[in-house]
Amino acid sequence: MNIVINRTLCPPLAGLLLAGAAAPALAQQTVGAEQQEALESQEASRSVQDIFREEHALFSDRLTIEPGITYTYSDRDSLALRGFLALDAIFLGELNLDNVETHITTLDINTRYGLTDRLEASINVPFVYRTTTIQSIGGEFSTEQNVEDDVDEAGLGDISASLSYRLLPETVERPDVVVSLGVRAPTGKDPYGIEIEQVDSAGNLSVPKELPTGNGVWGVTAGVSVLKTLDPAIVFANLGYTYNIEEEFDDISAGEGDQRADVDLGDSISAGFGTAFALNERLSLALSYSHEYIRKTEITPEGGRETEVIGSDANIGVFNIGGTYAMTDSTSVVTNLGIGMTDDASDISLTFRMPFQL
Repeated sequence: MNIVINRTLCPPLAGLLLAGAAAPALAQQTVGAEQQEALESQEASRSVQDIFREEHALFSDRLTIEPGITYTYSDRDSLALRGFLALDAIFLGELNLDNVETHITTLDINTRYGLTDRLEASINVPFVYRTTTIQSIGGEFSTEQNVEDDVDEAGLGDISASLSYRLLPETVERPDVVVSLGVRAPTGKDPYGIEIEQVDSAGNLSVPKELPTGNGVWGVTAGVSVLKTLDPAIVFANLGYTYNIEEEFDDISAGEGDQRADVDLGDSISAGFGTAFALNERLSLALSYSHEYIRKTEITPEGGRETEVIGSDANIGVFNIGGTYAMTDSTSVVTNLGIGMTDDASDISLTFRMPFQL
């Protein structure tokens, strides 16, 4: 049957019939566009998921096991003057120049599991190996002779666990908001009561017999992070506060008798921000900066009064360059280079992680 439409005599009816005739083609184009968009989203989803997992929280219902290794290096020089200035120009007394190099390698396994689409639990178990090399000028009472000694330690670090909750999901107007609460257990070797020994006969260099692998106290961390997708970039920021619980130790001295005291390790506040780019369906790149301020530690000896430990506070600023490559649909390789921006930060840190989902 042929239908003849008179546009002049009946424009509304003609428009309606034309729209009806064009509806199947338009529907096919719409479905095709949606399928293409879904396909592109599926191809890029792997790199985007990697960014969410590393910088925020993925809330996947699959178990994620993430083994990793982190190496940090720091080099510190210190000048100690023991004496006085004569005639405002001549120094009379002892002058010691010390150099301390620290190498720390941490092997850890981080396990995550999404309990719901809004709640994720994680636990981190670290194993720490650290080496410290101490050099000092003035060995054997000679200003031209250096004395050096190495100290190393290996053992379990402080185990931590946390819960993350998606407070607000991302929309067009607002970012994805996640709050977290974590606890750190003092399972590593604490830094208190470690004996000190002299290396040279002149007594110019003294080194610890052991090195700590943990903080020695329980810690509770609360934080919030936000993440917003701004195609083609993802921006994120975080803020956290760590409260260290005061702990009593039988001995905090350096081997000269037992000195019982309460140690209130300084609390810390941390903040960070950055951006990430999903370069393709497998590869993503991230740039970020993190900063942490640690308050001074306070010590209360038994029968004494509370005193602050001078030099125990710190400002740690680190600039990070990271990349993630999805090897398969369940396994990725994550790398990160951290460059210390402040005196208290490690000079350099390098991290390799390989998360895989079961």
